[in-house]
Amino acid sequence: MILEVNGHIRMAKQYLSEAFKLLENDPYDAAEKVWASVKHATAALTTKFLGRSVPAEGIPWREFVKRAFLKAGLDEEEASDWAAYYIDVRDRLHGGCFYGLNYEEPEHRPLIERATHYVELVRKLVAP
Repeated sequence: MILEVNGHIRMAKQYLSEAFKLLENDPYDAAEKVWASVKHATAALTTKFLGRSVPAEGIPWREFVKRAFLKAGLDEEEASDWAAYYIDVRDRLHGGCFYGLNYEEPEHRPLIERATHYVELVRKLVAP
């Protein structure tokens, strides 16, 4: 499990780096790289604290991610906030921006920039 968690963190950091290189010239691909980064970081978190990278059937993603953050030691408010961030990245960057080809600087850039904090937080939480 340690190798899997470390692999996800390594990929999250790599995708995040690629996202910031693309941001000025191709915000659509940058948004998708951020989604990949957040998805990998989340997989590391849930694998470590819940023993799986995807929720069991019938469990919503928001609840699944929140549970992982709670088990990692975050309080209810922080866990809810970061779970909501995961959903925002999935829906607004991956869905709306990348697939919908709708990039609005004031709406999407803050989500992209916040990914650095998300990945770093998860990295710290999963560290041995």
